[in-house]
Amino acid sequence: MWRILRMSSKSCYLVQIGTQKKFSLPHQQVKTIGRNIESEVQDLYVSKQQLELCADYDKYTLKVKPVGRAICGIDGYAIVKDKTYTVGHGHIIELRLGFHQYQVVFDPPPTLENNNDESDMNQQDETAPVAKKPKLDFPLFNSTNKKNIDKSDTAGNGKWESVDRKELLIYTPSDIQASSRVAAFDIDGTIIKTKSGAKFPKDLNDWVCFLADMPQRLQKLSDDGYKIVFFTNQSGIGNNQIKINDFKEKINNILKKISVPIQVLIATGKSIYRKPAPGMWNYLQNERNDGIEIDKKESFYVGDAAGRDKVPSRKYKDHSCVDRLFALNIGLKFYTPEEFFLKQKAEPHKMPEFDPKSLPEGHLPEANFSSPNVILMVGGPGSGKSHFCKNYLVPKGYVHVSRDKLGTWQKCVKQLDEGLRNNKNVVVDNTNMDKESRARFIEVAKKYDADCRCFLMTTDISHSKHNNKFRELTDTTHVPVTDIIINSLKNSYQEPDQSEGFKDIIRVPFVPIFENEEHERLYKLHLLEK
Repeated sequence: MWRILRMSSKSCYLVQIGTQKKFSLPHQQVKTIGRNIESEVQDLYVSKQQLELCADYDKYTLKVKPVGRAICGIDGYAIVKDKTYTVGHGHIIELRLGFHQYQVVFDPPPTLENNNDESDMNQQDETAPVAKKPKLDFPLFNSTNKKNIDKSDTAGNGKWESVDRKELLIYTPSDIQASSRVAAFDIDGTIIKTKSGAKFPKDLNDWVCFLADMPQRLQKLSDDGYKIVFFTNQSGIGNNQIKINDFKEKINNILKKISVPIQVLIATGKSIYRKPAPGMWNYLQNERNDGIEIDKKESFYVGDAAGRDKVPSRKYKDHSCVDRLFALNIGLKFYTPEEFFLKQKAEPHKMPEFDPKSLPEGHLPEANFSSPNVILMVGGPGSGKSHFCKNYLVPKGYVHVSRDKLGTWQKCVKQLDEGLRNNKNVVVDNTNMDKESRARFIEVAKKYDADCRCFLMTTDISHSKHNNKFRELTDTTHVPVTDIIINSLKNSYQEPDQSEGFKDIIRVPFVPIFENEEHERLYKLHLLEK
């Protein structure tokens, strides 16, 4: 075994993987990193104060304490908020699990010598827990196995390939036959289950077949002329090559066990490929079925995320409705594993609150007011404020004031003032959820004796989340807004009242306008997982 020769380092720093940018960590002083100018991290999932770090040059150790909103990681494992972990030279810290990775470097590094005693490279304070594999809502796998997996698959003569910067991974066996009939399956909870009995796998080897005779059942489908395809969401592996390699190894082992030609599609992020969006299915049809049209009436999809509650015969309730919605979006017959394999009766399930095929009807206000006037939009992210401003108010000559463009409310107040001074009509396109934020702009309108009207979006929160997801899928320039932010703004909402200084309060429904038919088709699909 190896042990550290106890000398002393002169410095400690983090090296950002990819950019090689260095962040110096002082000796025995707490330093906080997160989403800020120094790190150049703009990820809204990451807090401005995300990790507390304290380096000890003498012991070659770095104490790591997550304090922000994102799930942080060490060497691919999630770590628990407000607990302190101790790592050493060469370990990888992740500001958000799978993203924003930094390697711990001591300079000069610790010197090792061969010793039969147990290595103290990972020695920790008694009070500091080791990074453990977590129980989360997505799989995590042991990342200590850093061997590279070649694109030629170890389970046969097939190949692995990636699409759109690894947003989609595909395994295709060389002996698989294209077919108009597709038997499609989710993997976890459908083809396999955890060997440990835990809800989520503890590592890449924590699995057994859902049924002992699973290979024979899938072989029968193949013999009947079905092309067997697995579709799985794995955002936990992201674009982290170590985690990708681990998951590929897991897939290879599953395919070896089943020993039937199976194509596998893996969505690694939050893009159009992630179920329930139809991206993986569309790619299969358009690019990976040898030009043969898939007969949806003769095909089917099986998955365990079906929106079911917990029952005595099943240990856990379904974590989402994503598999049922995926099949619904595509137009396939859907079965749960219990229905398909065990011939059990269908169980009750819950569908999402918002149905994108049944949009509420409404009429938009004309907005023909005397100049100058101010319109103050009120509504959360995804409610349609910017959509309404862009398509209905800006064409009428309104100056468009938006914090998304200007950055601060102070700059928004300044632009409003300039617009009214030049006798222009102005629309303030911010959330304006509380009286305090609205009062700033109402006071400027009063200064110029301009009428100020509140345009209140009537879009409910489930519809707003759908709009937000649609925007995320169709506009890559827009900064993603999390459900946490949408919910927090909803909680801070104060109903507008004319006593605040409004001439009128006008309710505005969301009426979509689509750039093309493809966007309209996508919008009318279920995009949310619950």
